[in-house]
Amino acid sequence: MTIVQQVQPPWTAVLTDGEHTLMLFAVVGAALALLATLVRVRFASTEVQGEFRTASLTANAVVAIALASYVLIIGSLLLGYHATKAGWVPAATAQYAWALRYADWAITVPLLIVELLAVSLSRSAARRTAARRVGMVLAFAMILLGFVGAFVVDSGRSFQALALLGGLSALCFLGLAILILRTTLYSLPRMVLNARPAYRSAVLLLLTVWFAYPLVYGLQGTTSGGGWAVTGVVILSAADVVAKVGFSSLVHRTAVLQSRAEEDASPATSRRPRQPEADSLWVEDHHRYERDADSSTG
Repeated sequence: MTIVQQVQPPWTAVLTDGEHTLMLFAVVGAALALLATLVRVRFASTEVQGEFRTASLTANAVVAIALASYVLIIGSLLLGYHATKAGWVPAATAQYAWALRYADWAITVPLLIVELLAVSLSRSAARRTAARRVGMVLAFAMILLGFVGAFVVDSGRSFQALALLGGLSALCFLGLAILILRTTLYSLPRMVLNARPAYRSAVLLLLTVWFAYPLVYGLQGTTSGGGWAVTGVVILSAADVVAKVGFSSLVHRTAVLQSRAEEDASPATSRRPRQPEADSLWVEDHHRYERDADSSTG
């Protein structure tokens, strides 16, 4: 891995057998993690009711889109490289193993904002709607600017375009971070106590893992070679799993606890049927089922 003056995109690097295998291992592992999460989220979404159900439904969409993109990325890696004596030589289609990620992020990153705001509190419905719109626009612009710099201008070989558009993308990220932190500072003190740790962890996890993406973007303009290409794929795959799997699990937990608190606050509201085996939190709160059974028979 060497420092370069002229940008050499990672999809142009010739890979060794080990590098090609490690790259496939990373993306296949991420795809399997997303598949497992999709199954879990699909069945666990019934645990949430009311306005918080938006978070679970959005998580379904996020994980499904990410899984579909990883299937296409795996296909691009298999078809985009040809084994030769010199190593695995990339074809023109190898770039799609990277470009498809941006198509994924252009949809899923705005949806992650929707997912977080769905379990957050707001002064009014109008403010929540405005925050959701601003957040989605900033998220989409952040990804679009990065994509144009990494692929469109001079096919990703212009260092000036990478730097300029990367800087503009960073400004969008800064705006998103401010929006999320302001929402968190308002929501956290007003949230039910047992939901606060999961909500706080979800916010910290999302903001932290997002730093992995500009790191890989920046390395595209300063490094080259197969080692860098594999490093980028591994970092991005791990970050995607954390952002989609870890974050969605924490948001789902927050939504479940908020939903339960809402039910307790309105005794007249019909409670949803809950089977302990289908509830991810039933072990921690199994006495709730006994109270539910007592109330239904009474």
